Amino acid sequence: MIATSECATVGGRFKTTEELWAAAIRFCDWLNTCGGLSYDPYDIWGTRYGRWARRLYYQKNPAGILMTAPLIAMEMICPQLRGIFVEKGRFPTADAQLALAWLNLYEAQQKEAKRAGTANARLGRASHPWLDQARSLAADLLRQSVPGYKGFCWGYPFDWQNVNGLMPKGTPHITATPYCYEVFARLFDLTGELQYLEVMRSIMAFVYGDLKDTPTADDAAASSYTPHDNGKVVNASAYRAFLLFDAAQRFQNSAFRAKAESNLQFILHSQQADGSWLYAVDNPAEAFIDHFHTCFVLKNLYKINRYLESAEVRNAVERGYAWYRKALFDRQNNPKSYAVAPRLQIVRLEMYNIAETISLGVLLKAEIPEAFELAETLAARLIGEYQLPAGHWVTRIYLGGIRHTVPFLRWPQAQLFLALTNLLVAVASASDESN
Repeated sequence: MIATSECATVGGRFKTTEELWAAAIRFCDWLNTCGGLSYDPYDIWGTRYGRWARRLYYQKNPAGILMTAPLIAMEMICPQLRGIFVEKGRFPTADAQLALAWLNLYEAQQKEAKRAGTANARLGRASHPWLDQARSLAADLLRQSVPGYKGFCWGYPFDWQNVNGLMPKGTPHITATPYCYEVFARLFDLTGELQYLEVMRSIMAFVYGDLKDTPTADDAAASSYTPHDNGKVVNASAYRAFLLFDAAQRFQNSAFRAKAESNLQFILHSQQADGSWLYAVDNPAEAFIDHFHTCFVLKNLYKINRYLESAEVRNAVERGYAWYRKALFDRQNNPKSYAVAPRLQIVRLEMYNIAETISLGVLLKAEIPEAFELAETLAARLIGEYQLPAGHWVTRIYLGGIRHTVPFLRWPQAQLFLALTNLLVAVASASDESN
């Protein structure tokens, strides 16, 4: 076990990897106590009362404001009261991101052990616990897959009332499934075991065959969010395009590539003159721009361009990041949730945004060094200011400095752990290259 160390930084960034490892281990110790179960920020909204309140709110019924107010107040003042109404559960997105984080720890450990010339130098163990943890979560993910579709797929285990209507629990969608795909892809790449490759094939049967395409131009089409809608959500198309490009290369499938190209063109056509993307196209109710959905678009475009090496895609990422950096941060370099804040904005700092900023910065390290520097700065802040003695992180901070500390795994604990380990692998890789 690694001893906990103080956060030592230079210019707000890390001097060594020790504080990264220490923070990760503290979180792992806490995670072992919770057993992978947690409440969720949307669980209370999935109750009968919560669905009704949100439906009225989205319909702009004055009663909607009155009915949502008690739940918002509970979330701010005493979020643990939700335990009266809902139970803790497992969330596929969280399990997938935790598995990816375990694999990051395994990779970082192997890099450090290789550099030191010793096996398992950091943990002093004969086995590989991080890899074993990832394997276990991958097996759990298969059990959580939604039945009734062409392949493995995942969604939310709660009813989700949104501006377009009700998404019943168990509806698979394209923003949860890609993280599960990446778990099996990395396990296959690390182990070469064909069982993981076959799971990937099955996932792609869902991604290719069950999701819908809505043409938006001769060469472009938007991907649906679920098998049951015809939406034009930009980050949904970005996730799908990335999976299709990845699978097209792995399986030498030209049909995957053709569909990926049309989804990519929709994303490129949707970029506005200033470099930004609306959450969705042709839907006034979803014509907003927020922080983490912008990150989703940018990170998937970057990953897509690992295959394409396209100047057009690179330019879209650079323009998008320049706008993102200008419009979605405050003067202290804290992420802002919205480019144009809603009339009622009570959250001062959403930790999910910090997680996505760090992960995006790690991806963009080679092409936009400033993005990586920002990731280091925010990670140092995450460890020094927002990691609690129990090992998990603050969930969000409201106006007035009220701290929400109930740890939701799906939002943002798993994302923060993954972001921190993404950075750890990047730092370990840089150290490896310098030796």
